[in-house]
Amino acid sequence: SMLRHGSRGFCRALPLRGAMASLLLRSVRAPGICLGRRAMCASSDAAAAAADATIRRTNRLFIGNEYVEAEGGATVSVVSPADGQPFTTIAHASASDVDRAVKKARACFDESDWPRLAAEKRAEVLRGIAAAIREPAKLAELSVIESRDCGKPLGESNGDIAFCADVLEYYADIAPKKLASVPLPLPSGEGGDSDFSARIEHEPVGVVGCITPWNYPLMQAVLKMAPAMAAGCAVVLKPSPLASLTCLAFGELAAAAGAPPGALNVITGGPPQELAGGGSTGQTLIDHVLLDKVSFTGSGGAGQRMLEASARRLRPTQLELGGKSAFIVFDDAQDYLDAVVDWIMVGIFSCTGQVCSATSRLIVHRDIEPLLVERLVAAAAKLRVGDPLAEGTQMGPLVSEVQHQKVLSAISQAKADGCTVHSPALPGQLHGGFYVPPTILTGVPADCQAWQEEIFGPVLSVRSFSSEEEAVAMANNTPYGLANSVYSADLGRCKRVASKLKSGVVWENCSNVLFPSTPFGGRAGKASGFGFEYGEAGLMEYVSAKTVVSTTSPGYSWGAYQEAA
Repeated sequence: SMLRHGSRGFCRALPLRGAMASLLLRSVRAPGICLGRRAMCASSDAAAAAADATIRRTNRLFIGNEYVEAEGGATVSVVSPADGQPFTTIAHASASDVDRAVKKARACFDESDWPRLAAEKRAEVLRGIAAAIREPAKLAELSVIESRDCGKPLGESNGDIAFCADVLEYYADIAPKKLASVPLPLPSGEGGDSDFSARIEHEPVGVVGCITPWNYPLMQAVLKMAPAMAAGCAVVLKPSPLASLTCLAFGELAAAAGAPPGALNVITGGPPQELAGGGSTGQTLIDHVLLDKVSFTGSGGAGQRMLEASARRLRPTQLELGGKSAFIVFDDAQDYLDAVVDWIMVGIFSCTGQVCSATSRLIVHRDIEPLLVERLVAAAAKLRVGDPLAEGTQMGPLVSEVQHQKVLSAISQAKADGCTVHSPALPGQLHGGFYVPPTILTGVPADCQAWQEEIFGPVLSVRSFSSEEEAVAMANNTPYGLANSVYSADLGRCKRVASKLKSGVVWENCSNVLFPSTPFGGRAGKASGFGFEYGEAGLMEYVSAKTVVSTTSPGYSWGAYQEAA
């Protein structure tokens, strides 16, 4: 039920209500688990050993329920964000490998029973994968792999992986109902419902190419794979070369749960410097003529390339792109500053700020700006930045050297533009990794890059306002339209402001909270993409509606041409 799934929320990095409990962690059953209250943990020897074994077993292409080498044995090095050193490789798929994966998916969709199974049968496969993920040892193992690969603290990775099971179960629950035939009302009487019936049939769109980013490696993939597979599609997944390992490990879980060969294929590769998840392998995938749909999460520039390729084939495409979200704080929130500070930090420092919906622009009423900034700077200075696998780490490194330099350059540019930079010193033992301290910018000019452009790092820009109208105008003055937050003791004001904010999502008195049932996507006409993930809308992205009109009797006709005959 919705209530069942509604009990587990997701703060884009931090699940709520106990999703972090495992053998790896101390059990946490608080109503909400945020940066200050989430389990701080270190990897166990058993989980680390299991992670090593899984990486060795699964770091190849997954095609037709088998792990296979890329053509010619080509590989890409995988670098640890924690120390900058390579620790394994992934396969680099050639054009021939991509073609093999797409054709295997095509054969599954066209020739197997998979798309024609009762939706409940496919739901059983999704539930089987979810059950495997929830096994404490497997959850611990996948969490270690994710943290090694993308650099997020183990507590965040554990929550992300557990949330994947929630998403799988959610789509397993709703798909049988949502994919059922829907009768349509017709005019009553002769020539209407006396002689005809009509219905909508829901069918899978076909073979889907999914390209996913590195900030939530498995979760972003599951948000596409789960609804697509629930609908009966066959999937070819291309994760980012910067974080592919948990997606590859997912393949064997799907096969063990009963997914037929070709229902899920995972191909890897592409230049490591390609941050958006595209690269040459991704471009080859989206150019393939046998794809029926593309779903992409990543940068705006890469999204444009996806759309251009799809436009040549009039192929439907779902895009979840960037953002420059605002967090508006009104002066009547002064009595709740502990909560305000906590939610602001969730919105910008989770996943080291590498979140498309990060509330990276703080718009605060001028009367409380000095106090709120003081509290924020003090709280940020207490954040424990460090090795993602170490106990107590609250913020890990950025994902790559390229991203590291990009964020450092943005901070330097902000200082050159006149911003005041509040940034604590990093611990002295952090050498070689891609670490950036939690950074707060004040005195930010409205036209500077830090205010206008997505940084994708732990950098919060602060400006003040005097009136509600000014705050709304400041928030909306951006090409992006993904998400915003508003904080006020006056719930009526929250609703009023939310109605004026031009974004696909608004959070009232919180930030970056999502549930499996809550649709997530950009506002039409903005630069944050279109289409939805999460919720029923996320399922319908992979469904084609067919209208069927039938006579109530095989002998009935209008008789329009009988006399002429």
